[in-house]
Amino acid sequence: MANTAAEHDSLITQFCSLTGVVPQEAQEYLATNQWDLSSAAAEYYTSLEEGAAEEPGEATNAISDADDEENPVTSAAGGGRTLGGTSGPQPIPTTSSVPPPPSSSSRQAPQKKFATLGDFSGGGGSGQAGPGHNDNEDDDDNEKQDLFAGGVKSGLAVQNPNKQSAADIQRKILQRARKDVARPGGDDPRAPSSRFTGTARTLGGDDTPSQVIEDPTARMPQRQPRVERQLHFWADGFSVDDGPLYRSDDPANAGYLSMIREGHAPLAIMNVTRNQEVDVKLVQHEEKYVAPKKKYKPFSGSGQRLGSPTPGADGSTYSDAAAAPASEKAPELAGGALSTVGVNESQPTITLQIRLGDGTRLSSRFNTTHTIGDVYDFVYASNTASRGRLWVLMTTFPSRELSDKEIALGDLAEFKRGGVVVQKWT
Repeated sequence: MANTAAEHDSLITQFCSLTGVVPQEAQEYLATNQWDLSSAAAEYYTSLEEGAAEEPGEATNAISDADDEENPVTSAAGGGRTLGGTSGPQPIPTTSSVPPPPSSSSRQAPQKKFATLGDFSGGGGSGQAGPGHNDNEDDDDNEKQDLFAGGVKSGLAVQNPNKQSAADIQRKILQRARKDVARPGGDDPRAPSSRFTGTARTLGGDDTPSQVIEDPTARMPQRQPRVERQLHFWADGFSVDDGPLYRSDDPANAGYLSMIREGHAPLAIMNVTRNQEVDVKLVQHEEKYVAPKKKYKPFSGSGQRLGSPTPGADGSTYSDAAAAPASEKAPELAGGALSTVGVNESQPTITLQIRLGDGTRLSSRFNTTHTIGDVYDFVYASNTASRGRLWVLMTTFPSRELSDKEIALGDLAEFKRGGVVVQKWT
């Protein structure tokens, strides 16, 4: 079934994130490869490598060596070798054994989705294609070959067994890593440090004015440093560093592995910039993916300054300790009438110093018959910041919360001759 327009747009977006090309060029590669993301990515990087192709003689020798490896029986059937080690006379190849030269039209021709009996007549049971098949076609065309067989009411889809999945590409990447393949390009050479940098100015004279010489290295693009990434292979997929899991059964993830196998870093998952070198270290796990624990980073996130208002506190709420006395005198507090304490001069008096949570200090006289609740009322009426927050009153040392509002000040040992009360935000 043909892909819908939404699926095409999604494939174009994935191809652009993999290769960094424009959407028009991505659409051409995908359309040529029947909208197969893995094949299109492989063809894109193959076309880049073909730009720096080998000499004609070296290319011919490479093709001859490849033919010898693929057909060892043919060379052995030519009559053996001479004492000098050279091959004996070979029989003249027939027309059927020599594959026709590849043409540009055969590469661009769309591949048939349905195979007939005539297509299998020349292949036999060996799995080879018919006479009209070109043996020198790219592996990308073979990977797309899915066959269908059946009648009117039933059908069977036969998938090409040579088609590489994400697990196959993963295995080949590990095999290549075990061979200790050296990094292309070697280590980064240390650039010699220049002692004279920046803009210069020549000394002028009577006839020659001074000239400004710009810094030659100012306009040069800064080379990104080489970074290191760890590629973890799990039983159900792969991940990069501490990132999420890319499942092996997702066809879109096979394109990432194909790029890594060819020596290209996918920008989307490696978190690198274009043309930046990356050292990829492989770590193989036998178990399934396990999300790594979040590392503790000290001094991260948001903080709170001591004495600052509590975030999200509602201005209409205040402490339960002050709620009861405040509700009784709500009409007076609203008008701000209760800013002093009524003191009876005929009775013993004491002076209390009150240190508020915002740094303000209050001082007032109380009778020894006044209660702790009267002190709460005085603080609530005198300080507007105390009306919108939760707070309690405490002694200095030893620090103790004054929670009993019915007790008289004269009955407390700390306040028989006056003292200090501290407001604490809760």
